[in-house]
Amino acid sequence: MPRVPTEEQRSSGGVLYRQSSPDAGRLEICLIATRGSTRWQLPKGLVATGETEAEGAVREVREETGCQGTAEDDLGEIVFWFIASDGKGRRRIRKRVHFFLVRYQSGETRDHDGEVDDAAWFDAEVALRRLTFDSERQILEKALGVLRQRRAPASPQSEAV
Repeated sequence: MPRVPTEEQRSSGGVLYRQSSPDAGRLEICLIATRGSTRWQLPKGLVATGETEAEGAVREVREETGCQGTAEDDLGEIVFWFIASDGKGRRRIRKRVHFFLVRYQSGETRDHDGEVDDAAWFDAEVALRRLTFDSERQILEKALGVLRQRRAPASPQSEAV
């Protein structure tokens, strides 16, 4: 039996966030739906030639959510395998996706591209439950930890006596 060739893919994605209201301080996360809206995911895609991973994340967020943002923090990466079948035949893909925290600037989710079925804002805790894949849930948990740490009041400096 012939061996299935293996291919490496480098992608990047973003956790797009915004405050729903400055007074309430509630965080919202934008997720995308794929596969007939049966999968809710973080926006991500292949990094283009000459593009940094952060630039790729911002571009993919814009294309898949319709919203422009700014990359802030590096959230690390996930790695997964899948089998692809197309005009090139069957091949095993090892995909590495590097994620960034992306602060919302402008745009509307209705302007997402045709690669996704839907894009929508969710309260952060709802987004955690809505995500289909555990690996992406871990990335979102890390992003929320970064955001909570930013909002935490600074600890008072102890004075030497």
